[in-house]
Amino acid sequence: MSMVTRRGFLTAMGAAGAAVTIGGVPRIARGQAREVKIGYILPVTGPLAFDAQLNLNGLLLAVEEINAAGGIKSLGGARITLLPGDTQAKVELGNSEAARLIDQGIVALIGPYSSLVAYSVRQVTEKNRTPFMLLGAVADNLCEGGLRYIFRVQPNGKSMSTLTMTHILDMARGAGVSVKRVAIMHEDGNFGTTMGNHVEAFASKLGYELVQRIPYNLRSPDFTAELSKVKAARPDILVISGYFGDAKLIAETAGKLRMGIHALVGLANAAYSNPRFIADNRELTEHLFDGNYWHNPQSARAKAVFEAYQKRFNSTLTSHGVQAYAVVHVLRDALERAASTDREKVREAIARTSLADHILPQDAIRFDDSGENANASPALLQVQGGRPLAVGPARYAEAKPVFPVPKWRA
Repeated sequence: MSMVTRRGFLTAMGAAGAAVTIGGVPRIARGQAREVKIGYILPVTGPLAFDAQLNLNGLLLAVEEINAAGGIKSLGGARITLLPGDTQAKVELGNSEAARLIDQGIVALIGPYSSLVAYSVRQVTEKNRTPFMLLGAVADNLCEGGLRYIFRVQPNGKSMSTLTMTHILDMARGAGVSVKRVAIMHEDGNFGTTMGNHVEAFASKLGYELVQRIPYNLRSPDFTAELSKVKAARPDILVISGYFGDAKLIAETAGKLRMGIHALVGLANAAYSNPRFIADNRELTEHLFDGNYWHNPQSARAKAVFEAYQKRFNSTLTSHGVQAYAVVHVLRDALERAASTDREKVREAIARTSLADHILPQDAIRFDDSGENANASPALLQVQGGRPLAVGPARYAEAKPVFPVPKWRA
């Protein structure tokens, strides 16, 4: 493990420890409330470490908030303790870390960001009858197969893809601009392949032609050849589904190649609405689109959460952190109603969730029989004035879109 990688892992582990300390590790004293152990598995070291840290910060903020407010009241004020696990985005580590945390008595497992890792880990949690709250993992097949213990608060790949493309096409029609030719580049794992499949499958239904589909390795050091191939196909828009590092490099390279498109559009993209990428690349990122997880910008509670995050981490809350924050509060709600740390009772409470007090751009959080959030919906975002703003759907919009984007047409 490199020094940088090891430092990132120790930082994440230290942060998790801080959550336990702030929440109050149960002391051996009469009348002291017992703890509730929740485990997480995230790639806090390795190629996805930056993305994972944003997830982790959201978890920490929610846990600290709940503990400071008195813990789980139906359990006598029990404090939540986060137990950490590092997957390094590797399936075998995801499985072993999940099993280790289950053995330590967690009531639920959160993670693991990577859809590929999640697909394997779900068998571990199912075998051990442990609620598994997906975080960041978008592939549709994760909730397929009749599993009982897996739940996903965020939109899955199908809803993320089709709603984003629908928002884009509605926006184009409103602007009097034709979008008939679409190209997509996506990382070649479970996540990206899922998104690419949907963009391709819904082309005829939504009325566009997919003129290029290019899978790529997220560790690729250069995307010039792939983007040159896309440019030659003359798409109206280029869609990118990827993680932070690869999506950032694709945008930077596309900016140099004069792509001749109406817009560059992220799809569940880890970079295109990320405050760090925007701050470091103001000219390039202005007017980038991204169909992604988001918060409700009309919500006073969401505003308060953003302010708390800024104070706690000296940075801006991202879509990664919003989803992590929401997942913890779904668990808090279930624990309050279950009034138990028994995994089966917690699972039943999660399944019966109807949570309207949240910060997401949707109605109440409710799970269908497969464990999917029936009301989950992405927002269409565009960077304007150095900030990602919701431009769709209309119910949650805080700005009007700029489309087409002049610099991408050049």
